[in-house]
Amino acid sequence: MGKEVRKEVIYNGQPLTLTRFWVTGEPCLWIKSPEQRSIQKIEFVGGYPSEYCIFLKNLTAEELSSITLPDGSPINIEKEVEQL
Repeated sequence: MGKEVRKEVIYNGQPLTLTRFWVTGEPCLWIKSPEQRSIQKIEFVGGYPSEYCIFLKNLTAEELSSITLPDGSPINIEKEVEQL
């Protein structure tokens, strides 16, 4: 894979990082702090305590549409994923 691309977003009131999971290349929302491990649909994906993410494929269309930029602006998630 090429250079890792990350974008800061808000999902369900939580600041997360939109990126690709390095093992499979699947788009995901990566936690920013260990306290976020209790977010619904979060999965443990690594060997370190902070390696948790939400795979976009596990979110409904409504949940995907609720992802925003940090300032609350809407985001075109499909377009953003293409740029990762």
